[in-house]
Amino acid sequence: MVLSKGTVIFSYSKYFHYEDPKLSCMVEGDGITMHADTYAKSVEIQHENEDLVLSDNYFDRDGGSRRVQIVRGQAENLRLYSVYEIR
Repeated sequence: MVLSKGTVIFSYSKYFHYEDPKLSCMVEGDGITMHADTYAKSVEIQHENEDLVLSDNYFDRDGGSRRVQIVRGQAENLRLYSVYEIR
């Protein structure tokens, strides 16, 4: 079982060139599958009412997919953010 996982960038964040990860997600039953085309730092899945509780949020993601469980709330009108969106 993985308790924690992270990424280390050996550069100051302001000097690191983040590419657009093209984040997307799909709700499947009691979970959300999030996809990134490339590295995404500090991915956040948000609900418009901010009342969605997930098994994990604010995580780094290499390119590919990751599934998180919905603990509480309705997974509708979701927004995905990462450090790339901060400009």
